[in-house]
Amino acid sequence: MNAARQHRTRQWILATSVFVFSAVAIAVLIWRWEQQTLIEVRARAADLTADHAHTLQRDIERALSATYAIAALVRQGQGNIADFEAVATEMLPFYPGVAALGMAPDGIIRNVVPLAGNEKSIGFNQLKDNTQNQEALMARDTGRLTLAGPLKLAQGGLGVVGRLPVFLNDAQGHKVFWGFTYVTLRFPDALASARLPLLTQRGYAYELWRTAPDTGERQSIEASGNGVLDAPVERTLELPNGQWTLSVAPINGWGQSDRLGFEATINFFLSLLMAYLAWLLYEMRVRDQGLEVQVNERTAEILATQRQLQATLGAIPDPLLELGLDGRCYNAHSSRTDSLPWPTEDLIGRTIMELLPPQACQIVLAALQEAKEKECSIGKQIKVPLDNGMHWFEMSVTRKSALPGEEPLFLVLCRDITESKQAERKIQLLAHFDSLTGLPNRVLLTDRCNLALSAAQRNGTPLALLLLDLDHFKNVNDSLGHRVGDEVLIALAGRLKGAVREQDTVCRLGGDEFILVLPETNAAGAAHIAEMLLQSALVAFELEPHELTVTPSIGIALFPGDGSDFDTLSRCADAAMYRAKKDGRNNYRFFTAEMQARSERTLTLENALRRALERNQLQLHYQPQISLASGRVVGAEALLRWSHPELGAVPPAEFIPVAETCGLILPIGEWVLRTSVQQLKAWIDAGMLPIALSVNLSSVQFRHADLPELVTSILNEAQLPAHLLELELTENVAMTDPLGAIAVMNNLHERGVRMSIDDFGTGYSSLSYLKKFRVYKIKIDQSFVRDITEDSDDKAIVGAIISMATSLGMQTIAEGVETEGQLEFLKAKGCTEVQGYYFSRPLPVEQFEAFMGTKSSSNQPFVPAQSAIDIRL
Repeated sequence: MNAARQHRTRQWILATSVFVFSAVAIAVLIWRWEQQTLIEVRARAADLTADHAHTLQRDIERALSATYAIAALVRQGQGNIADFEAVATEMLPFYPGVAALGMAPDGIIRNVVPLAGNEKSIGFNQLKDNTQNQEALMARDTGRLTLAGPLKLAQGGLGVVGRLPVFLNDAQGHKVFWGFTYVTLRFPDALASARLPLLTQRGYAYELWRTAPDTGERQSIEASGNGVLDAPVERTLELPNGQWTLSVAPINGWGQSDRLGFEATINFFLSLLMAYLAWLLYEMRVRDQGLEVQVNERTAEILATQRQLQATLGAIPDPLLELGLDGRCYNAHSSRTDSLPWPTEDLIGRTIMELLPPQACQIVLAALQEAKEKECSIGKQIKVPLDNGMHWFEMSVTRKSALPGEEPLFLVLCRDITESKQAERKIQLLAHFDSLTGLPNRVLLTDRCNLALSAAQRNGTPLALLLLDLDHFKNVNDSLGHRVGDEVLIALAGRLKGAVREQDTVCRLGGDEFILVLPETNAAGAAHIAEMLLQSALVAFELEPHELTVTPSIGIALFPGDGSDFDTLSRCADAAMYRAKKDGRNNYRFFTAEMQARSERTLTLENALRRALERNQLQLHYQPQISLASGRVVGAEALLRWSHPELGAVPPAEFIPVAETCGLILPIGEWVLRTSVQQLKAWIDAGMLPIALSVNLSSVQFRHADLPELVTSILNEAQLPAHLLELELTENVAMTDPLGAIAVMNNLHERGVRMSIDDFGTGYSSLSYLKKFRVYKIKIDQSFVRDITEDSDDKAIVGAIISMATSLGMQTIAEGVETEGQLEFLKAKGCTEVQGYYFSRPLPVEQFEAFMGTKSSSNQPFVPAQSAIDIRL
């Protein structure tokens, strides 16, 4: 009675404890879920706010950039734009959100486009108006673009005004304030691109506001209503001389209090259910303990009797049979029920012909006959179908002793070797098949291709070899992970196998490369298969939760025209595949003789280039750079040259891309830096006046993480001041990764090294990034200089580049100057430096030293003479 009461008490304590613990645990989970939901809701709101803020800032900055374009025209016309209204009217459509473009000499608005609707602004003095003169004075005094507003515009309405002060040189070369170029952004048109009302449609309230710079008060620019936002998320817009802030919050608030009652109810019932389950489990446990005691008592004697017999039989893990010479079974034992096709008792009295497949029967009978003759038979293997699949057994047969006249009996021990067979097959698969896709690997491909080539050669039939490589597949692995990439490769392998015939071979070489060997296939058939593969790959891959489309590039080589062995055909297909990628990807190309020549030329250059440094085949030439202000040599550009004893003079445009592709550009680039820096130091130590040394950087060098440390180390070794080294970076390399370029430029700038932009104007530069680059010089590409005296477009481009660089505080250098007319034009436009054949071609060290000894060691301005002309020729 007392035991029953104790059990009941424990049962209540357990149920109560489970109820309390469950209630607390569920409450914590609900709270954490609510908190996570709030975080996700705020994160989504923050992302949405950032999108609208970024769009608004980008469009305002683009609109304000119109002031720089007008300012450049003002400087070019020395304060006068002959047809401002026509120019501004043509510019206006390219700056959405801009209500008006204008000029204000001495701060007084004289010109505005469009004039309609802005007549009241003519004659408005921006420097004396009490509502606007603070930002106008700030712009004039700081020389920087300012943004005034929001404010009431002189022409009516509310908006903001962006002013850029313009300074011109007077007769003495001093900077004199000319006036302002300005743009007017009228509300709400200026905010239309941000599409702020979409926030309200999505259930968010918003407010665009700023802190007034003069009063420090909060000034609302645009809002969805008059109410105060509940704990809004905010994003700041960085604008000239101030910040705007976009605040966003849900119209109905962040919380969801209407669910609290429901969640509490769910918590109560779940906790009650858990307590009830604990009650039942305890009840069942007490009952099971009583039954267990009874069962243990009754089975103890049975277990004791069977233990010894089971230990004896269990010592034999494999099936043991007693067979006659005719294969009849007289006895059977097996400790594993899955090792025989029938229970052992059903085997007795039956022959193996009734039990095993015919092939296995023949092997068993042969083993019995061998054991009769030799007393034993070892090693014969049979394959037997069981319930869990096909199994392999290895037999050991021994003849039993028998009295004279008795039929012989045999003991047959069957050892299961299925796992060994599977391991052997797996090893075979790993040796010949790709583990991911199950396609043949390179080893098996070589065998099959050689067999197919032998048959093609013997029968005089064609054969096609296709090399398929996925375009930009690295992006899939980098962005979605290798698991998704592997699934794409598996699915693509299935499509490839489905697109070819049974006698064709599809192989995965590794990565995203596949090879197809197509016997009895000519050029037309290969093209047809390639088209099928292109179309098959275009069907999207449905990989939850992704839907991906990949495109292949295919190279085709044909036997016997392109080669007679596998290695030759694969190289030809590889060259054709790269030609397909070069021609735009997602297509196929056949191998041609021209490709073969280019491939062989590239391979020859690569092999020769690997020994060029150690064999002293590389040298540097130096081209003088002339200051247009003083007429003296102020710098030199180091240019790499390669002279091979057999190949002759190899152009840099040919061997530099090869060096970048094969990874030699880094040691070669380091050699160029070190050699040129040491040469300049040697010239200075010999008495030459210090000049700037310009060295070109390849894209591979610039992206190398150790570039700043390498440059500093080389400068320290030579004990050369860092400001004498100028590193040239092409415009396209700088704009490939602008943020990364800015970080590297800042690092080099902090070390004292100068940076310049080479080939400017041939690529695409964003002014918003260009003004952030730590460069002090822009090199005007020779393609613009070549026809500068004849082509009006080239004149305008060069003039605009020089004007823009001057506005940004940068110097300019023009390359490819060959005529006096080009020189005079550049001097008139204010170009800082020039270089080209008009002065000198790139010179070896000895000739450059002679050039400097006669031309720039004196204090007289440099004037091209007959000797300089001779050097150019």
